[in-house]
Amino acid sequence: MVSETEINAPRDGGEYTIQVESNIRWSASSNVSWAKVSKGVSQNNDNVTITVSAATIPEETTAVITIAPYGEGKEAGEQTVTITRGGTDATSMSVDPTKIDASSDGGNYTVNVSTTAKWRAWTTWDVDWFKLSNTEGEGDGSFGVTIDPATSTGDMTGIITIEEVRTDNYKSVVTQVTVTRKGKAAASLSVTPTKIDAPAAGGEFPVQIKSNYPWTASVVGAKYFSISINKGDGDATMIVTVKPTTEEQEATGSVTIRSTFGGEEARVNIRRAAAIPVAPEPDEEPATKFTTKPFSVNSSDGKVYFSSGNLQYQASTDTWRFALRQWSVVGEYNKYISDTYSGWIDLFGYGTGLHPTWSYSDTWRYPGFADWGVNAISNGGSERNQWRTLTEQEFRYMLGMRDNWNKLRGYGTVNDVPGFILLPDDWHLPASLTFNANEDNSNAKYSDNVYSGEQWQKMETAGAVFLPVGGSRIGTAIHNKLTDKRGFYWVAPNQADEESSKGVYMFAFWEGYKYRVDKDSHPESGLSVRLVYDVK
Repeated sequence: MVSETEINAPRDGGEYTIQVESNIRWSASSNVSWAKVSKGVSQNNDNVTITVSAATIPEETTAVITIAPYGEGKEAGEQTVTITRGGTDATSMSVDPTKIDASSDGGNYTVNVSTTAKWRAWTTWDVDWFKLSNTEGEGDGSFGVTIDPATSTGDMTGIITIEEVRTDNYKSVVTQVTVTRKGKAAASLSVTPTKIDAPAAGGEFPVQIKSNYPWTASVVGAKYFSISINKGDGDATMIVTVKPTTEEQEATGSVTIRSTFGGEEARVNIRRAAAIPVAPEPDEEPATKFTTKPFSVNSSDGKVYFSSGNLQYQASTDTWRFALRQWSVVGEYNKYISDTYSGWIDLFGYGTGLHPTWSYSDTWRYPGFADWGVNAISNGGSERNQWRTLTEQEFRYMLGMRDNWNKLRGYGTVNDVPGFILLPDDWHLPASLTFNANEDNSNAKYSDNVYSGEQWQKMETAGAVFLPVGGSRIGTAIHNKLTDKRGFYWVAPNQADEESSKGVYMFAFWEGYKYRVDKDSHPESGLSVRLVYDVK
């Protein structure tokens, strides 16, 4: 059984759902293409959706949907659903355009009519600000619209109606044209932008002036800023030139534009940023991207190479690199950390490998560890994930468990920079140089080992690693531990140790202090980072 046997569909078509009651398999089919069934075969009780397309001819049309037994049970008989769809109008009419947007000056416009019937056009009796011409026609034609200039500030809207004039039984097609006229403009003056934030390097900044009256312009802070034009009549583009500076103080000023009529005024506030210094660069690039000899970091013969210098980041170019010398540190320049700083920074919050410029003071903003080595290092290879941070267990093993560990560490000064010295497993002291190991981790001094840049080059060639004192950063302030010559390096958590992985660890050292790998409670601190490369 079917829920409906007859459907009257409009000329626009539509979708109709028929409920089929059955206890056997059955099929559904249509005898026309404009009425489609949603499924050809089903069984038992189910629904069939019939999609009826819109009519394309004037005549009324009929479709028959047959619901019949499928396979066994043919004796159950067939059910049919008859669909009657209405036809289209005998004619159709369109106009172009359907909308006229006129300025306050009004104007003359033409509306084109496309139809096979007679037609007429009119507007309502209360529209007196535009007029129509040639308001009647037969077949394709056009009529004119004359819009008067505005006499007030308010916008006006009117409707033109175009209708077929029919003598048969078909419904007349009616369409409309919307006419909008802008009101007469009041006195106005505006500028874009209203604020200019210029870098210390200065530059040229266009200011768009919109005015319907003459205007004049003046500058406050002419020592730092100048303008290309100081008067005009109507719309104009003014160029504000901000002079460059090397001073570490910002400069402010303004440009004021005044209308010569009505007292209208607009202002552009200008700020030139202070010059932000960057750390001086070494003269040459390092010879290699990692140490020449490996270091043991676990009892399973795991070994690593150290990178050629501390990790650095330049926000303005989104570039990572290793310091160009093992003793290079950015130091006080880390206080300029920002998303646009053109200098290098080398003090990072804990695990901020994906967010190097974070300088939040809240610990909760540092929920986990993202290794800095996930990034491509510009002078350490083009691929990502080549480098990583030593874990807490690996650092402890290297400092106090590998063979001859107490002979392979010590304090020192390289090229006048204090720091910590690590020697590789297979260490051979270069001729004419000495090394004093800090065997019992006490009474260490940076004067224990002093090397010039040239002498350290020999140590580095032999595989030595120098971890320079980089201090620490709190927010955007450099902590006094830099002047106290204290070194801090982040250490990665141990992924295999659940308790340790929840901790924040660092390697800390300074004179008179027993250097150690220690747990820390301040992931927001900015510390140094030295990456390693696994020996394959």
